[in-house]
Amino acid sequence: MERVKKFIFPAVILLGLGAFVLQGRGVASDAEYTLARKPEVIAATFTSAWCSACKILEPRLSSVISKFSDKPVKFVEFDLTFGEQPEIVEAAHNAGIGEVYERFQGATGFTLLIDAETGEVIDSLTINHSKQAMAAAISQSIARAARDTSLVKTN
Repeated sequence: MERVKKFIFPAVILLGLGAFVLQGRGVASDAEYTLARKPEVIAATFTSAWCSACKILEPRLSSVISKFSDKPVKFVEFDLTFGEQPEIVEAAHNAGIGEVYERFQGATGFTLLIDAETGEVIDSLTINHSKQAMAAAISQSIARAARDTSLVKTN
């Protein structure tokens, strides 16, 4: 009986901890995006629980996202902790960035800033970017996508 207690108690603790850490992981999730209009930029973060670069990138990016709640940018996350899952691939295609996702599948630790209209990768954010540099890159990407969209409409 004593052996069982020594085994079961740590196992239950580990399972509970694992469920807590992995809660909400898996399918791509939209960050807050409150505009009624279509986004001009999609900021797609490729992440996983085992990625050391992600542990630096994600908190920085999270602190920047709130500055763009009223801007035409949509933040999505593709969590590859458990590998590539069909629902993640489907979410990428539903977000309109299936081709970009397939090009970068399996890689983690970065955020791509993608023109929502053309699917072009405008820029990328990595752990080498400060919070200020991330905000500047997102702003510049929005401006570029808006300019490119207006050029397409006039042609």
